[in-house]
Amino acid sequence: MVSISRGKIRRARPADAPAIASLLGELGYPTATEAAAARLERLRSHPDVGVLVYELADQVVGLAAFQLLFLLERARPQCRLTALVVDADRRRLGIAGALLDAVEGSARRAGCFRLEVTTQPRRDDALAFYIARGFYERRRRLVKELVRASG
Repeated sequence: MVSISRGKIRRARPADAPAIASLLGELGYPTATEAAAARLERLRSHPDVGVLVYELADQVVGLAAFQLLFLLERARPQCRLTALVVDADRRRLGIAGALLDAVEGSARRAGCFRLEVTTQPRRDDALAFYIARGFYERRRRLVKELVRASG
């Protein structure tokens, strides 16, 4: 078993695009390296968005992305975790928890009143992970597709 104590969390860099594309694929969103690079570049220009990676032995093995949302009806922002994934060979080592802690720390420093995440119904392991980390389920989230998802 590899010790995660040798790993580090840092902001994603353009050179991480191949690893990010691979991780997004594991999350169920197949992505070409070029598309991952373009999205990362777009997100890096927004001060209210963060993309963190977990690096272990000079290899990116985990990813967390989040966005601060400023709401009309609230005085403080909300933080939305938009992606959290760990390479399949490195799961259950505490990497996802470390990434989530980093996102939560960023949200607290930004004065957020809440951290929110959604997960697909088929991802029972993700649901159990989030509940174990203090999240609770809130029903009635509705979505409307405006365009078909694409790479």
